[in-house]
Formats: sequence, structure tokens, C-alpha cells
Amino acid sequence: MITEQQRAERKLGIGGSDMPIILGLSNYKTPYQLYLEKIGETESTQEETPFQYWGNQLEGVIRDEFSKRNNVAVELPDTLVHPFHEFLRGNVDGYIREWNAVLEVKCSAGFMAHEWGEDGSDVIPMQYLVQVAHYCAVLDADFAYIAVLIGGNDYREFKYTRNFELESKIIDAAKEFWHCVQTKTPPKPINQVDLKLMYPKHDPEKTVTIEPDVAEQLTTLADTRFKIKALSEVEEKYKFNIMQFMKDAECLTDESGRPIVSWKANKRGTRTFLMKGMTQ
Repeated sequence: MITEQQRAERKLGIGGSDMPIILGLSNYKTPYQLYLEKIGETESTQEETPFQYWGNQLEGVIRDEFSKRNNVAVELPDTLVHPFHEFLRGNVDGYIREWNAVLEVKCSAGFMAHEWGEDGSDVIPMQYLVQVAHYCAVLDADFAYIAVLIGGNDYREFKYTRNFELESKIIDAAKEFWHCVQTKTPPKPINQVDLKLMYPKHDPEKTVTIEPDVAEQLTTLADTRFKIKALSEVEEKYKFNIMQFMKDAECLTDESGRPIVSWKANKRGTRTFLMKGMTQ
């Protein structure tokens, strides 16, 4: 868990948790949104999720488990800075001096278990791989270990051996992004949220004339909307037919008795139609 001081220092450079965002691997934040935070125009308003909360609470427990299983001492260093690129920084969950290795601790949801490899392997989800590769580049560490608790009861360990080609690409991407921060040159927007942040107000006196490529996209958009509307009407028709067949029944089952549709009232008394699965 990082301290408030370390959180403030994040604006001074690029940390390991920034790299998945910069490389477009994050589902929670875009490069443009990170850029706004780095230049001080916005503060991080992302609420702590339950998984993040429990990850923070269990970090010390998981770190101690790694130390016990491997019979090694794990240090907790302050913010680390790359020897040649001061803007490259790292707040690691642990450093194993006798192995010259980084330790990263994760607490992962059970439904993400398939994204991780077998215990002891090097099959690491890409967003975490680039994070530990960044830390190894900053510390000049030989290895990185990830201790992860999946679903609350599945403890696994993974090992990253330095890949200088990968780290070179990470450093190049970090340099490019940091140049954007220093020159206040915004990265390109990649979704509608970015555009709304980039252009929060409109100019009532400004118009633009359509161009051929935009006209083609507009035609495709109109066609897509028409197809969605048509499919929605088909969906509603068949839902109506099934609901009419069910009448006041709560559940529709297949021939073996397996539930495939439920239509029951919620706490407010409104019946909700939910498909659970289909027979082959």
C-alpha cells in the first residue's frame, strides 16, 4: 500500500501502475485521463473497489506468506528512481536483496483465475507483466516475483525473468508519454469519455462541414442503429411470447429440469426476466 506522500510523488514521474494505462492495457483509465492527472488538471477520482480495499488489507499477509514459503527476507523500500531517467519511478511491494528481485503482491478476483498461469509459472496477465518489467528496469533487478491470492483461497507465485526487449519498449513508451506531460501535449483520445473531458463545452457559433470519411462513418452508424432497433424489436417479441407462456410461473426449465429462464419479482415487486442458459 502506498503512502500519501508516495501518492503525491506520482505526479513527478511514471510509476509501474501507470505503465498498463500508458500502453492501453487498463480498463479503468486512459492515457489522456492519466495525462490530466500528471499535469495537475484533475485529481484521481476513481473510487476504491472492494477488491482494491481487500487487496490493500491483505498485502502484508500475502507478503509474509511469500517470505515464509521461500525463506527470504523482504524489504519495503521507499520510492525508487531510475539511475538515468529520473521520471521513471517505482513503489514496489517488496525487494528481496539476496535475489536482487522485486516482489509484487496482488489480490485477484476468482473469475480472473483463468488469466493467470499455473503456480510457479511465468504466465502473467499482460497488465501486471509490464508493471513488474517496469520495476525491474528501475531497480536493475534480475527477477520479479508476483505473489497473488485469487478468489480468497488460491495462492500462487509467478516469476518474471528480465526481458530487455520488453523493457526497452516500455521505456520508449514512458519517454513519449512523459514528453507529452512536460510539453503539455495531450495524448490522442481513445474513447467518448476522453472527448467529453477534452471538449467539455461547445461553441454555439461554430459549425464544421462533413468530409468523405466522416460521411461514410455516419452512414455506417445510421445503419448500425437501424439494425440494433430491428433486433431489439425481435428480442421484445420473443420475450413477450415466452412471458405469456410462463404466466405466473417463476421459472422455465428444460426437459431435464434445469432452470433456463426466471421471471420473478424483486424487492420492489417488479418481475424481472432473466435468461440463465439454453439447452443445445
